[in-house]
Amino acid sequence: MSSVWLAVTYIGGWIVSMRIFGYFWKNRKLAINDVEPWFKENVARNEYITLLQQTEPEATDAQLQAALLKRAVEGVIRVLSMREDKQVLANLVKQGTIGDDVWIQFTVSEKELEAEIMAIIEEANTFKKGWGNTILQTASEVVMNEKARLTEEATKRKKEEMASEPAEKVQKKEKPKTDGEPDEETIKEKQAKTDEQTGKKKKKASPPGSKKK
Repeated sequence: MSSVWLAVTYIGGWIVSMRIFGYFWKNRKLAINDVEPWFKENVARNEYITLLQQTEPEATDAQLQAALLKRAVEGVIRVLSMREDKQVLANLVKQGTIGDDVWIQFTVSEKELEAEIMAIIEEANTFKKGWGNTILQTASEVVMNEKARLTEEATKRKKEEMASEPAEKVQKKEKPKTDGEPDEETIKEKQAKTDEQTGKKKKKASPPGSKKK
């Protein structure tokens, strides 16, 4: 009899566990479906799809290839961004600073990005055999060149700002002369005349018969 109750208890516990598991799994799936994307709308992908579906007039292969390369550049930018964010997010999740919803949002977007990269490679191979193996490398070079250009511009701008700072400081130190205000030479001349007059007064004030040593 005891073995029967044991079996019934085991089966009942197993059923309850499965229901609880199903409840949480359903809520997790709903949370994943409702998660916001990590990035904004992929404009480059939309532009390529629009060109691909254009019929009057049809887009040329050159236009489509240029649009696909632009799409690949956007894909590379997002891959690099997610690589930087992943380590930071993983540490924050371990520390409990952010919740699991942010991590779910990130991982879902990561999977979507992987699918986007695969789609780019497949599309590239439809234009040229083997282009799928090199399009991402070309896109990476475009990204690196753009970063180098922006860095060079920022450095040049910083140098120009530093070069203009001493001139601004000199202008601030130089007090503008107002109308009627004597300049430095006039002040020196007046001071010399005052000293000369003072010396003459001292000589006149000396008593008669006094001898110089």
